Amino acid sequence: MEEALELARSKDTKDRMAGLERLHQLLEAFRKSLSSSEVTSLVDVCLDLLKDNNFRVSQGALQALASAAVLFREHLKLHFNALVPAVVERLGDAKQRVRDAAR
Repeated sequence: MEEALELARSKDTKDRMAGLERLHQLLEAFRKSLSSSEVTSLVDVCLDLLKDNNFRVSQGALQALASAAVLFREHLKLHFNALVPAVVERLGDAKQRVRDAAR
């Protein structure tokens, strides 16, 4: 998980996309709960990626958050106040795919 988060924090768009893809795969494969600190790291990375100008990066961050919301609902409740404004902002994105992911 930490490796995927580090890739997602990269300056290079391709690395960020690879990190998001790996993160999404990990979240889909997870059946055990993440710790509260791991969820916090995930949320912090995704909040930064939601501000990215590349629509694919933003879309990937939204998809990762959607997977995390299904799997780790209780831990994400702690971050609700930070997540909602960031996701709502992406509802106004120029790309339909990003708006759909935000919904």
